[in-house]
Amino acid sequence: MKYIRTVEIYEQVINCEEIDELKEILDKYSPYYSRWRDYINEIMIKNGLSYGKLGAICGFSKNTIKSWGTANKVPKSREAFFRFGMGLRCNIGEMNYILQRYGKYPKLYAKSLEDAIAIYEITHYPEDESVNAYDEFQKKKEIFIKYVNQKNKRHFLHNSQNATLDMEKVITELDDDEQFIQFIKENEVEFMNSYYKLLDYISAFVKAENMDGSYHSLVKGKELNKGFEKMLSNLRNKGEVPNRDKLIWLGIVLNMSMSEINKMLEYANMEKLCAKDKIECVYMFILANLDVSNPYYQIDHAVLVSKYTENPQIKEQCNNLLEELVGLKNSGEVREDVEYYVKETLKSLEFDEDDEIVKLFLKNNLQKGE
Repeated sequence: MKYIRTVEIYEQVINCEEIDELKEILDKYSPYYSRWRDYINEIMIKNGLSYGKLGAICGFSKNTIKSWGTANKVPKSREAFFRFGMGLRCNIGEMNYILQRYGKYPKLYAKSLEDAIAIYEITHYPEDESVNAYDEFQKKKEIFIKYVNQKNKRHFLHNSQNATLDMEKVITELDDDEQFIQFIKENEVEFMNSYYKLLDYISAFVKAENMDGSYHSLVKGKELNKGFEKMLSNLRNKGEVPNRDKLIWLGIVLNMSMSEINKMLEYANMEKLCAKDKIECVYMFILANLDVSNPYYQIDHAVLVSKYTENPQIKEQCNNLLEELVGLKNSGEVREDVEYYVKETLKSLEFDEDDEIVKLFLKNNLQKGE
């Protein structure tokens, strides 16, 4: 199969103007969309493994691995990807690849305590290959997580003293558990406030989208499932990041532009919208066309959002301006939300309604606990 650069697909998607053109592009590049099934089968062939043997190595049943390799069933949690990757003793780059591309989760983030422990385990695998690395990771979590009491201590950390990559480098070079414990204690504030830049960014858009400024009023005003509110609450209180599909859905509900969604994904330690993901192609098509058809939508108000969240004196000014640019709630110029365009496009393209991300848009189906 000829290799196709992601940017080639991206340029064709954002430059097409009609649904029929988009359909042709999706059909043309369907062999290039990343599939978990293909990845699993490639791993098995490369290493001479059966479903049963791969399952034994990674701590999953034979039937689970078979469902991955035949039905393209994808693990349901970030933790399951940790179990899989550590079973194969993936390095950091490999782990980040499967987390982002197939799990649609954030890559390993050294300022998140759980991820810092994962980075430590991955770069300090037991020499004895019969030892289950994921089990060791779980044991370390039980020991190390107690050194940071996050409850009721999270607050916005304006000036982090540590670059994320510097923290990751230090972790990989530690000699033993005692040094790692000391590292955790010295960086307690960083770990308590992981992903706060993401939370601050999302909160700014929530305020721009509803006068109350609370998650609850947004959920009520847009008639969203209550799982949406829980998702945001978990991010605020626990630093727990939603998976990529739900985060993108959140951006569309908040009427973000393409550049703003990409910025949000960057804060979540995720790749920007990817042209090699079939449904994300649809998002890019819609958002690119909205940029053209709605003049005010071309204004990148992410800068304004960050200003008014960091400078209290101009919060009200920016909030009013964002109401005008994004919501237009009190004028006769009300347009349909971005979510409307996504729903209508997915319907016209006849996507499988059993696909989880399609359910989010077509059925507003963010269930409690998902």
